[in-house]
Amino acid sequence: MTAPPSVARDALLAVVCGVALLTLLAVTESLSLLVRPGSAAAGIAAALAVEALFVADTPAGDLWERPAVQAGSVVALAAGGVVAVAVGGRWFVAAACWGVATYFVLLALVLTGVWNPTAS
Repeated sequence: MTAPPSVARDALLAVVCGVALLTLLAVTESLSLLVRPGSAAAGIAAALAVEALFVADTPAGDLWERPAVQAGSVVALAAGGVVAVAVGGRWFVAAACWGVATYFVLLALVLTGVWNPTAS
C-alpha cells in the first residue's frame, strides 16, 4: 500500500521536527529527560489531543492543508524548543519528542489498517 502524498508530506514534516527536537536535547545534554514519565505523558496527551482535532469535525484539517500553516508549525515548534531550552523548560522539548513519536505510532496504526480514524 502506498501512502497518499499528504501522508508522506506530514511524515516528512514530523521527521524534520523530531530530528530538530532530538538534536536540541542532545546539544543541551538533556536526552535523559526522555525517560521521565511526566515528559512522556505530556507529549502523548498533547499529540492525542491534536490528532483528535483532525479526526473530529473541526477546521483543523482544512487549516493544515495550507502550506503556510505547515511551514509555520514546523518553525513554531523549533523556535518554541529553543525558547524552552533558554528559559529552563527542556522538559517541554522532551514532551514534544514524545508527541512526534506518538504521531508515528498513530500513523503506523492507520497505514497498517489497524485503526481507521474516519470510520463511523
